[in-house]
Amino acid sequence: MSPNDDLPQPPTTRPPLGSATRFLLWQAGRQRSTLLAGIFFGVVWMVAQAIWPLLLGRAIDAGTTGADGGLLPWLIALVVVVLVQAGAGVMRHRTAVVNRLRASLGIARLIGHHAADTGRAITADKTTGEIVATVSADSNRLGAMFDILARLIGSIVAWLAITAILFASSVELGLVVLIGVPLSAALLAVLVRPLARRQLEQRAEFGALATLGADAVAGLRVLRGVGGEEEFVGRYAARSQRVRGAGVRVAAVASLLDGAQVLIPGLFLTGVVLYGARLVLVGAATPGELVTLYGYAAFLVLPIRTAVEALGVFSRGIVGTRRVIDVLSVESAVRDGPHPDPAPPLGSELHDVASGVTISPGLLTAIVDEDPDAAAEVATRLGRFDDLAAGDAPVLWGGIDQTSVPVTAVRKRIVVNDAMPHMFKGSLIEGLDIQPVREPERVTTDTGQLRRVEEAIDAAAATETVSNLPKGLYEPVPERGRSFSGGERQRLSLARALLTDAEVLVLIEPTSAVDSRTEQRIAERLSEARAGRTTVVVSASPLLLAKAQKVAVLSQGHLVGEGRHEDLLRRTDGAGRLYRSIVTRGTAPDPEDPRAPADR
Repeated sequence: MSPNDDLPQPPTTRPPLGSATRFLLWQAGRQRSTLLAGIFFGVVWMVAQAIWPLLLGRAIDAGTTGADGGLLPWLIALVVVVLVQAGAGVMRHRTAVVNRLRASLGIARLIGHHAADTGRAITADKTTGEIVATVSADSNRLGAMFDILARLIGSIVAWLAITAILFASSVELGLVVLIGVPLSAALLAVLVRPLARRQLEQRAEFGALATLGADAVAGLRVLRGVGGEEEFVGRYAARSQRVRGAGVRVAAVASLLDGAQVLIPGLFLTGVVLYGARLVLVGAATPGELVTLYGYAAFLVLPIRTAVEALGVFSRGIVGTRRVIDVLSVESAVRDGPHPDPAPPLGSELHDVASGVTISPGLLTAIVDEDPDAAAEVATRLGRFDDLAAGDAPVLWGGIDQTSVPVTAVRKRIVVNDAMPHMFKGSLIEGLDIQPVREPERVTTDTGQLRRVEEAIDAAAATETVSNLPKGLYEPVPERGRSFSGGERQRLSLARALLTDAEVLVLIEPTSAVDSRTEQRIAERLSEARAGRTTVVVSASPLLLAKAQKVAVLSQGHLVGEGRHEDLLRRTDGAGRLYRSIVTRGTAPDPEDPRAPADR
């Protein structure tokens, strides 16, 4: 069995996002069996505690008066109830933890899959800090509701059971318990609303702080380059103080609530015991019944606190659920239409209408632009990451609008390797190859996968990087691949892209972080590894451009000329002059370029 078998799987249908109640009911349906088990054990656990004082009182009366069959039967009954209570308590706690983790991890995975599916749409609508706070905080608050649900229902059942028992012996006591417990909980609930409001403010401040930190990490190199580290530290310190202040305000209300949770149930307990003592003094109750009454009064403190705790948990959980819904409501930038067209046949031509660039099948095509971002936009359009942006100027794939083709077909046949590669935690070979992986000690005859991986690593000039790792391909990769340098991550990412064996492989600046000697090796091996298959490279590197079978020259995102690298270097028209200015940028200016400065 895989370790992932016990984890909540992503849903096959879209969750209801109309209201927090409907969403929570949907989530409850996803874990119905464990939720019902938790409620069952919660009720048994609470009812066992409620019966315990009754049996103890009967045992005292039987021991002092010899009535009700003597002491032994009541002692046996007490032992049985204690054992049931202990067993139910263990199972209640276990199922509560399972319910909390299944809910919180299930929602976190749901958000993760949704973020992956929506792509750039979710980051355009939500800040990084909001998404991180939703996964780290709001999903846990939602899980806490499923944790406390069993205790809450058990407390309600136990309260009703005790009320019924007391009504049988004293209508006055029954009314006191029936009214006093919810009244005490209501008095405590007065403090829950301001607490929830201040917790919401703290959560918003924390989200803003997380966004600021994430933005700083992403732009750390830029901050250092412009000398803005001190400015950022000052802003981060100020924002941290706002989070601290919000936390202090939460703590102030929380301390009042904690104090009230001791005071109000204590007053209730005192009043019930005094009333019971009066009944004993007037002969309306026995000493055993007084002990029973005290046990009930002491026990009822637990349902009161549970009700108040549940109110706080649910108030925070509802806020968290609404934020989860807010994130999940972001529509994907790429969606299948109601009647998608079949994918074009293998080897179909790609044509980007906006730029005028045509990607011929089976060739290595390079795209250059005086604005590197404009060239990269052409590449991302080929990968279909935003259907709305392609509305007026679509990408034609085999003569049909690419947005009319099923998304799965596009993702399977067209792979885009971004300029900022990401690596994922796990063994290196698992992150490079999507095929099933065997641990090194279990590898027997499955050498085909290893050969494929090694060939891709060699083509990406990453053999030395892998050979220097203690466990080679089975080296554990830390989060984000932080143990590798930028150039190493880039080469490993290129190997991963080559291993997809995609029909169309689009590479955006695949050698921007490597030295010229490594770049030369990658250029030579890339053209060999992708021989006869469609490859698109966005780069201004002469080493890569020299290997391209066609170079598309763009100006501000529009095609101005095509040709091979050596031909474009010799051309004297506008496309040739622009091309030379791009590929020789940082070297001597082109004397034929009218924008070049005159000799002095």
